[in-house]
Amino acid sequence: MSAARPLTALRTIAVLTAVPLLLTACGYGSDSTDDGKQTAVAAGAKKLSADEVKIGYFPNLTHATALVGVQEGLFQKELGGTTIKASTFNAGPSEIEALNAGSIDIGWIGPSPAINGYTKSKGKSLRIISGSASGGVKLVVNPKKITSLKDVKGKKIATPQFGNTQDVAFLNWAAEQGW
Repeated sequence: MSAARPLTALRTIAVLTAVPLLLTACGYGSDSTDDGKQTAVAAGAKKLSADEVKIGYFPNLTHATALVGVQEGLFQKELGGTTIKASTFNAGPSEIEALNAGSIDIGWIGPSPAINGYTKSKGKSLRIISGSASGGVKLVVNPKKITSLKDVKGKKIATPQFGNTQDVAFLNWAAEQGW
């Protein structure tokens, strides 16, 4: 088996697994922002087994579940006296690094970085527990230069970060085109 075959197989598995969950439309970059946001704990609320839960998500509409849960205090209500500390990320691979390093406890993330992080940690430092949104992926182009998918060949393509959901999906699609 050639060295390229396992990589192609991994990409194919990631894309096939991701189809129902292709949800991220991330911003550019890879830095996290510890926005310092700690949700107020209700007086007299009982703590769970942890004093604090650190969560990570992207500050955009595709992560509406996390945005609304934090902003409206829904997560805090369910966690009682356990404090929530929120951090935002611009792309999936950097959030996976934070999960694998223990800097955050829970993260909302696209399927490709999640599968990659799970694989790299051999399932030891994170668990994929649920999908929380669905949607699609769009290729944004200059309509004067690209009028059909075949016009994409040979063009420079930007994705939010190497290894994120859009990057893996695009590389798989390009490979299917024989490029």
